[in-house]
Amino acid sequence: MRRLLVVVLRARDPERVAEALRAAVGLGLRGDRVQVLAAAAGPWPARAERAAATLIALGHGVALGAGEAEIAAAVRQADAVEVWT
Repeated sequence: MRRLLVVVLRARDPERVAEALRAAVGLGLRGDRVQVLAAAAGPWPARAERAAATLIALGHGVALGAGEAEIAAAVRQADAVEVWT
């Protein structure tokens, strides 16, 4: 059974966001479903944009500029949560 892993990005530093998105790609490659919710909408470095595009291409969810209600709902449904600050 595939688990739902939610990655919450509260970080606003573009380099930290890029690192978190690259890590989320790695989580998705393990076979679990990944949903990324980023509080900041960008702009992000090119490597972060590529990682987000890769997640989407692999069928995972990426929500930019996610609000607190959206984040809370995703966390409630998750099997595991990773928060990047």
